[in-house]
Amino acid sequence: MQSTNEKLRARAERTVMHATGCTPDQATEALAAAEGSVKLAIVLVETGVDVATARAALESSGGNLRRALAVTRGDRTAE
Repeated sequence: MQSTNEKLRARAERTVMHATGCTPDQATEALAAAEGSVKLAIVLVETGVDVATARAALESSGGNLRRALAVTRGDRTAE
């Protein structure tokens, strides 16, 4: 989901907060770094990796968030 207006940005922020348990400020910061991509922001918050690494993990996992998280954490059991 890409956030394109204020309503969608607020929804994206809530989604990131719900999925990760982060603060509103952390969600806003992650979404800014992820250029509005909720999946990318979640990987950033959950793993602490840089944007390029998070993006590569999502691409290599075919956009599957669970797999991308497993790859960036080094957990092969979730694949």
